[in-house]
Amino acid sequence: MANYRVIDKETWHRKDHFSFYRTFANPSFNLCVPIEAQHLYTCAKDRGVSFFQLALFGLLRAANAVPQLKQRALGEDIIEYDSIAVMTPIMTASEGFRQVLCEGAADFAAFSHSATPRIEAARSHEPSPLIVEGENFFCASCLPWLHFSAMTHAEYFVGASVPALTWGKLKNGIIPVAGRFNHAFVDGLHASRFYAEVERYFANPDALWLPLSS
Repeated sequence: MANYRVIDKETWHRKDHFSFYRTFANPSFNLCVPIEAQHLYTCAKDRGVSFFQLALFGLLRAANAVPQLKQRALGEDIIEYDSIAVMTPIMTASEGFRQVLCEGAADFAAFSHSATPRIEAARSHEPSPLIVEGENFFCASCLPWLHFSAMTHAEYFVGASVPALTWGKLKNGIIPVAGRFNHAFVDGLHASRFYAEVERYFANPDALWLPLSS
């Protein structure tokens, strides 16, 4: 069961912003940021690991570094998960997709050890969505055929709290990373902090093999 803390709404500094944006027909906003990823790609090739998995783990670490990306509405409560996983679609043999939930890990080696059999199993199954309990995750998709400059994301329901990310084709050392964030929880500052973490890990991918310091 996912661990979380309940935020005291009465003393929460975002109380008024949360109430304001929750009245919007759609409180989400989208960003698409070009990220330098040549070092990440070279590192994956040199170490003989999956570039997809290495990027996915970098995004997972970056998302967990920003508290606002881990905050959700749960009934009448506002909660913040201790950590969140990542849900990602894997292409099947019939060119559909099957979603896989990848939990966090101490380092990339442990993450890949857990994620690889799930990814391989998904490829050999029929296309299917994945329905899970709770919202202690974010969604991240790879679109390796396109180097895009903008994107909007499907929403499970309008105003969903779960962030959605898509990264695209590596071109001239750059990949686009598009994100959808709920403005009731996330401002441009918090989204910028997330992208800064992505840039940091993609520029220094060897750090993904090191456990986080407490």
